[in-house]
Parts: sequence; structure tokens; C-alpha cells
Amino acid sequence: MSLLLDLPGLALVAGCLVLGLGLAAGGPPWLTAGERVVIGLMLAVVGLTMAGYIAALAIGVTVGLVLLLALAGLTVGGWLIWRHRGRYHLPAFPRWSGAPLALPTVVAALALGMGYLFARAVEITPDAWLAHYNNTWSDWSFHAAYTTAFAYGHNLPPQNPIFAGTPFRYPFAPDFASALLLAGGWSIPAALTWPSWAMTVLALSGLILWARRLTGGIGAGVVAATLTLLGGGIGFWYLNGDAARFGLLKVLTHIPRTYDRSCPLPNVPPDPSCLDPTLNIQWYNPILSYYLPQRSFVFGAAMVMTVLLLLTPPLLGTPFFRWRETIATIRSSWRRWTLKSEAVAFMVAGGLTGLLPFFHVHSLVVLGIVTGCWALLFPRPAWLGFFAVTLLIAVPRLLMAVPGDPGAPPEHQYPRWLIGWMSGTDFAPWFWLKNTGLFWPLLLAALLSPLALRGRVRLLIAPFSLVFLAANLVKFQPWDWDNSKLLVFWYMASAVAVGAILVRLTRAHPVGAIVAVTIWLSLVASGVLSLLQFLPPQAPAYVWFSNEEVQLAAQVRRQTPPRAVFVTGEEPNNPIADLAGRAVLMSYPGWLWSYGINYAQREADIARIYHGGPEATGLLRQYHVDYIVIGPTERTVFQPNADYFNAQFRLALHTPNYDIYAVH
Repeated sequence: MSLLLDLPGLALVAGCLVLGLGLAAGGPPWLTAGERVVIGLMLAVVGLTMAGYIAALAIGVTVGLVLLLALAGLTVGGWLIWRHRGRYHLPAFPRWSGAPLALPTVVAALALGMGYLFARAVEITPDAWLAHYNNTWSDWSFHAAYTTAFAYGHNLPPQNPIFAGTPFRYPFAPDFASALLLAGGWSIPAALTWPSWAMTVLALSGLILWARRLTGGIGAGVVAATLTLLGGGIGFWYLNGDAARFGLLKVLTHIPRTYDRSCPLPNVPPDPSCLDPTLNIQWYNPILSYYLPQRSFVFGAAMVMTVLLLLTPPLLGTPFFRWRETIATIRSSWRRWTLKSEAVAFMVAGGLTGLLPFFHVHSLVVLGIVTGCWALLFPRPAWLGFFAVTLLIAVPRLLMAVPGDPGAPPEHQYPRWLIGWMSGTDFAPWFWLKNTGLFWPLLLAALLSPLALRGRVRLLIAPFSLVFLAANLVKFQPWDWDNSKLLVFWYMASAVAVGAILVRLTRAHPVGAIVAVTIWLSLVASGVLSLLQFLPPQAPAYVWFSNEEVQLAAQVRRQTPPRAVFVTGEEPNNPIADLAGRAVLMSYPGWLWSYGINYAQREADIARIYHGGPEATGLLRQYHVDYIVIGPTERTVFQPNADYFNAQFRLALHTPNYDIYAVH
């Protein structure tokens, strides 16, 4: 029975795969087989997601919509595969010279490893839904709220479901994609988990393919993939002291603290579970900080790598700074302009870039900086199509999504100057040496010398250093640490250059190989140790939602209108918002603050509502509230006036720990 309920979602996945393979059969002739597959699959995911969103504005997120999208993917993809059936041979669908099984083997290993980690993100047990990573426990709570709001709350056109009645500025497309799977019969954990895994695999595959395009082999890309997943600073050095106190075997099987970060809060007692605050380590384990919890990031990373794969091959053959010839070509061909494969590729890349505000705004900033530099260094007429399409699609969404709350305090508004990112009193080079180890000295060596990379390749990677510079000068969100969402792209692309240096060392001499392996181990050691904390035998388990809360959410979905507004507590894992898909007056303040939302007045009003009396009645009417939840968090934080609610409102739902009152 469960499989039958899952079938519409599985059909959508099948339609996406077929469409992706069909799109892979077309495209410009300079792409290799692997590049075509990554690009085709990414275009299919983005295309079906956005087509589904547009259709949902008219018909809602329903199983009918899911089946319609699945049918469209299967039909169009099947037709493309049939039409281009003659292209699956050399040279029209070229492969890459070298070991034919090396790339598939590496990608399969990455897919299996990340699949294991993602499969552990949420475990469904008879008593509770358990999260095995603290970051997914928190971040996936609001992603679940956004996903269920589309599927269960009819939140179209979207409003902010965790701050009811306000615009929805967050990039919602990744969660809308999960909402389609939810409508297709998948469970909430499955709908969140597997798209994130798929996008992670596509992003890492794209990184390896891009590195192969730049360096001629997969070695640098494999190193880059390990660094972008596990790269860290010098925190691993503190393992020595812990091993001396507790014994190395005990420390490795029961990691006593995180080695990838300092305690972030000032003026609080030292926390033995993380590094000393004075060390100022802010570059956290990428798997635990980005790939597992940040669903928008993995979609953005996959889209960024797709754009790089489309643009890099023609740029490798573009004359450097030939502006006069390029302008002359544009003038002479203006009246007889036709769409050629190069122009189409650039426009498709521009379309993907323009859609990034719906998926991950930081990725748009990254590509804006990088492609702007590339267009300046390697002018081609096709850049006009790229930027025209990008601006046409991106600007309307940016005008609506980027501005923060004008009523927010000045320190929460952005962009603002942020010199040195989080270096504080540290000398900047020393700060980055502590946080990334030998990464940045190796990067400088790779970019400033011909030791491992050709001059053209160095110019293609170098603009990512401007992303690094921007993140060390300007704050792009209220929380300064969020600039790491830009820095992670600098690290990802620059890891190709570092990987090329390490591969060159390995091939130069046996001693060089030992040095390269030692350096690589020093770069990933902190990340590996921090990841081990969340794996057996010591893997923690955090209760995401109890079985009572899961059942309560199911009752709320059945017995309340989809667009009802609830007053609840402010905990991150809120069963009403996250599982039932209902809008709440206010959710977790930490999220709202990081989005630049001024929630102070509404938070005070919620406290007044729970205290009861005539003032509460007026506020409920003002905010158009339909239901009030009194559960464990509400009783602890607000001490609600139970007599007032029992006298004034009807008890709509009751469980051992929750009472829900209907206001009307």
C-alpha cells in the first residue's frame, strides 16, 4: 500500500531522469558525455520545478500536478532520446581519454558515501522522528515548514509561513520541489532527504568534471571534492592533548569535542564540547554545515557547477582581452544575428543564473562576480545573451526578495561593511591560516605560478578570489557568519587549484607524494574528526518530532482549513508549521533575525495573547488568528491563562500534551 502511495512521486523522479537524459543528448558539441549528463539532469530538475510552480499557481500542489509533470518529463525526454539516438556515439557525444571507469567509480563512491550520510539525517521510529545531526534538526525544521506549506497549506502565491501575513523572500524553489514529492505520496523526511542527496551528487560530479576540463585529469577534481566536503583548519592539532588525557583509541571512538570550530558565543563560560573561543576557528565542517542541512545551498551549488560546465569550454579557446574584435563582430552581425550552439549555451547558462534567486541568492552573487570577470577577460558576443537572460529573469525576483524588513534595527540591515569577516582582532592572514590551514598558501602558489596550471586556467579560477574578497569586506545578511555561504564557493573552486598542486607534487617524486598526502591529511583532519562525532558508535540522536506531534499534525491537516493561522510557541521544531503545513504567527526568532525581519512587536503581542484578557481578543482579531496552540513549550515560556482560553474558545483538538483552541 505504501509503495502505491509513493508511485506518483516515483513517476516524477522517473520523468525527471528521462527528461535529463533526453536533454543530455542535445547541446553544444564541445561537451563530454559526463558533462552532458550533469547539465541535462540539472536542467530537468530546474525546468520541472519551475514549470510545476507556475502550474501550481493555477491548480495547486496536487497529485494530479505531479502526474502531469511526470508525464511531461517522460514524453519530452523520451522524444528527445529518440530524436537524438544517433548522437550517442563518437565524436558527436564525446567521451574523455584516459581510464574509462575512473570517473564513474569516483562518482559512485561519492554517491554511496553521501547517500549513507543523508539516509541518517532523519530516522523514523515507532516513538519519534530522530535527527542524527544537530544542524539538520534545526535547518530542516524550517525547510519542512516551507515544504508542507506548499503541499498542505495551499501557500500559493507564497507568503511567509513562519511569520504569517508577510512576503516570502526566502528562495523557495528547493522546498517547492520537495512539496511536489510530498504531494506524490512521499513522507516528509524522504521528500527532504533525497532531492538534497541528488543535488549534492550533481554538484560534486560537476566539480570533478570542471576540474577535469581545466587540468586534463580527474585527480585534481577528486582532491577538490574531498576538500569541499571535509576541508578545515588547524583544530585537529588539539587531538594531541585529548589523546594524551584519554587515550587515542577512546578519543577516536568517542570524539570529546568538535575540532572544526571555536565556541561562538562571547562572554559565556568555556564549552568543553568545542575549541577555545580565543582560537577563533570559524570555518566549520562543510558536510555538517552546508551539504547536509542547507538545502538551498546544494541546489545552488549544482546550478553553479552546471553554468561553469557550459561556459568554460568555449572560454578556454577565447582570445584574451580581444575587445576590439569582439565589438566589431557584434556590429557586423547585429542585423543577421542567428542562434548558434554557442549562443544557445550561453543563454541557457544565463537562464539558470537568472533563476538562482528562486533557489539560492548567494550563488547568484558568486556567478555575478565570476562571470563579470570572465566577460571582461574573455569577451565574446554570446555574453550579451547570457547577461540579458540573467537580468530579465533575476531582477524581478530580486526586487521582491532581497530587501529586508525596513523596520529592522540598523545592525540587522544589509548590505553593510564587514571588514575582515569574523577575524576580529586577528591579523587576517593568520586568521585564515588557522581556519584553512595550508589551503591559502597553496592556492597562492597555484594562481601565481605555472607549477600546476596553465595561465588561461589560472585566469578562470582567479575571479573566485574576488568572491573571497567581497565576503571579507561586505556583510550580505544580518548574521555575519552567513558570509560563509559565499566563501564556500570560493573554497570549492579554489580547491581545484590546490588539488592540481597536490597532484603535481605526487607525480614529481616519491618524497613529493609523501608531502602531498601529509598536506592533504592536514587539510581534512579537522573535518573528519568533527564528522566522526555524528557517526556510530557515538552517533547522537535528537528528537525532531515525537509520535504524538506527528499524529497531532495529521489531525490538524484533516480538521483545520489549509490557510488557517495559528499562534504557537517559538521553538524551531514546531509540529503545526513543520508537519501540518499551517502558517504560524511567529516561529523561531533565530531564523527571523537572520532574514532581517523585525519581530520584536509581534513577539510581545504573542506573549499578551497567551496572558489572556480583552487585550488578547483584540490582538487575535488584528492578526487574523484562527487557532491557538498550548503545548509544552507554550506552557513553559508563556504560562498561558488556561481559564481564559477554556472560557472564551472552543477546544478543537486535544492530546496528552497539546490543546488547540479555535478562535472563531
